[in-house]
Amino acid sequence: MKLTRRMILILLVACAILTVAVLASGDDPVVSLSYLNDVFMPKVETKIRDHAVFTVVTVTRGKTFCAKEGCELILRSGEATAIAAPNGGLSDTTDGIDLGSKTTIPANHLLIVPRDDGRGFQAKTDVIIMVKGGYEIQ
Repeated sequence: MKLTRRMILILLVACAILTVAVLASGDDPVVSLSYLNDVFMPKVETKIRDHAVFTVVTVTRGKTFCAKEGCELILRSGEATAIAAPNGGLSDTTDGIDLGSKTTIPANHLLIVPRDDGRGFQAKTDVIIMVKGGYEIQ
């Protein structure tokens, strides 16, 4: 399994939390290997796996899809127009371009949202997307 920046960040945060928890518990600061293997690592692996899988989502006509920071999406069917922010639009990694506001989103292109600043798309028809990461449909 290839480690992405997100996975590495999750692991580092998890390790930092564990370190603080160990240092804060003055009575019994020892963490057993069995706890790490049986409790801690399965939780971390579940979190990583949950963020590494695309989910199929339907956005109905007229609704707005607002992506969170780091969200990845692929338009599979339907028509949608991009919603950009003052700092830029949706990063189309397939063509290596930035999709500005009211630009038609091409089907089957991987789009990445770099910031949680209102970027997303407006569904012109019922849309089916594959999405990885946080989002809201309004």
